[in-house]
Amino acid sequence: MANLRAIAIFPRIPEENLNSFKKIAQEMLIEIRKQDSILRYDLFFSENGSRCVVLEEYVSAHGVIEHVQRHAHFLEELTKLGGKIEGSMFPMGKSDDALETIKAHWDSEVHIRFVGK
Repeated sequence: MANLRAIAIFPRIPEENLNSFKKIAQEMLIEIRKQDSILRYDLFFSENGSRCVVLEEYVSAHGVIEHVQRHAHFLEELTKLGGKIEGSMFPMGKSDDALETIKAHWDSEVHIRFVGK
């Protein structure tokens, strides 16, 4: 399977949680940099800091599963501070068993590629 791109949104970060959220996110990023199957993991905040959008890219759907397993403790804390993750995935190739597992068991929307450059 080709790369998989994803967007994860932490929709509601109360002002009193923002500093803790950023601290945990930075700690997680230290570990993420060690995972070769993650090609991109960029965090963006809304201007008022109440939402965080994460742009992600993995070598395959297996990479996103590995990420969630390896960093579950960080993701659980971030979810407590910023709300349930709203996720979307964009596989750049054909489906495989890892993507089928994600579709069957995760609360993420999978978008099938039509055309592009």
